[in-house]
Amino acid sequence: MQMIMRYYLLALLLVSGILAGAVLTQTVRAAADDPASKPAEVKWYPGHYLTLASRGQRESWKEIAGEKTFAGGQRIYTWRQLEPERGKYDFQALEADLAFLQHQNQRLILEVWDNSFLGEPVPPVPDYLLADAYKGGIARPEKNPKVVRTKRWVPAVMDRYLLLVQALGQRFDHEPYFAGFIHTETAMEHKGPGFEDFDAVAYDGQMRRLVAASRQAFPSTPVIVFGNWYPYHGADGLAALGKYAQTSGVGWGGPDLTPGRDICGYDIIRANAGQMPLGLSAQWDSYKGAWTASQLLDFAIKDMKLNFVFWGDFDRQKTGGLSFVKDILPAVEARAQTLSTSRPANLQ
Repeated sequence: MQMIMRYYLLALLLVSGILAGAVLTQTVRAAADDPASKPAEVKWYPGHYLTLASRGQRESWKEIAGEKTFAGGQRIYTWRQLEPERGKYDFQALEADLAFLQHQNQRLILEVWDNSFLGEPVPPVPDYLLADAYKGGIARPEKNPKVVRTKRWVPAVMDRYLLLVQALGQRFDHEPYFAGFIHTETAMEHKGPGFEDFDAVAYDGQMRRLVAASRQAFPSTPVIVFGNWYPYHGADGLAALGKYAQTSGVGWGGPDLTPGRDICGYDIIRANAGQMPLGLSAQWDSYKGAWTASQLLDFAIKDMKLNFVFWGDFDRQKTGGLSFVKDILPAVEARAQTLSTSRPANLQ
């Protein structure tokens, strides 16, 4: 009787093991077939975007509501606005921007300024960054002391900036209407108050940290570096950074949509059509009247083969220039030929 019971128990364990294995196999197969268990595909919403500065009224985005060729809006915020105090992040305005554009069924791209370009009365970085622990945090170019450059070459400064990038990624990377993240210009002067400790090699190393960390912080969102000049080996150093961005799954662009100009970074764009996300910003100079709206579009579409164009909300018609509403918007809508929409190789 005891022998029979032992055989019965062994048989029961064997059958249970087989059933458990079958259930486990089915679970694994189901997980493999479940889209939620697979790595998320990088969002891809190329097209034209209307840019607003940090103080711009988001209601201006109503100008592109219903416009099929405009994928959404770009917003520029300073580091200071997003991190008003050390480790305390304020994304409320960004949240409102996202909600506004989502209501229009359009998307948002964010550009963060850690440098200033317009001579604002306060620096673009949080006050805590001005301490000795960050070597003063900022520098002022000799030729234009009204603007500010953040000491990106100082590791402690970059550490804090990357914490902001990480926080932004944690909050917005999964948002389907958050379509991109941009780092502002790579350009950096050498001389002026605060540049005494400038190190070009260190700058290059920290910028490479920025590229790699940004891809990690935004695994599901395109990241673009605006590269227009470089203090480490000039154009060659910039090209090397562009190659590093391409192999890291990051895109490239710049602040100047200006046909006929020989601007650092253009060659990187031309060499990487279809290889990485590409975008240029049409800023104040683009609207001054040196080019028609059609010429700007030809440059973006045929020469640069861009995926993104970020159009400033300007009106310079009174001085012989262009207006976004009266010139750019109708020209974009009338174009049969559009920007390149194919997913680039480094996002596949």
